[in-house]
Amino acid sequence: MTPPELRDLLSDALALWEVPGRVGVDGGGVVLAGLRVAAASKDELPIRWWIERAGHRRPCTSVSGLLRGVRNAVGAGEGEARRLRVAGA
Repeated sequence: MTPPELRDLLSDALALWEVPGRVGVDGGGVVLAGLRVAAASKDELPIRWWIERAGHRRPCTSVSGLLRGVRNAVGAGEGEARRLRVAGA
């Protein structure tokens, strides 16, 4: 997933979670709400992305894990926030 595609995915997720904010491309990753999501290097597989914020760095191995980590980091996973469920048909 390219940084512009990741930016679009996270922008749509913020809108779904009703969290105000902008997502921007920053080199090999994206920035939003005090977070930076950076692509992992090939030698770090199975990690695909890192969620970075002041003093913390969390690995993500899947898109669903990335969305869950970002949702929790921006506080959208609390209370009556909308949740996206991904399931097979």
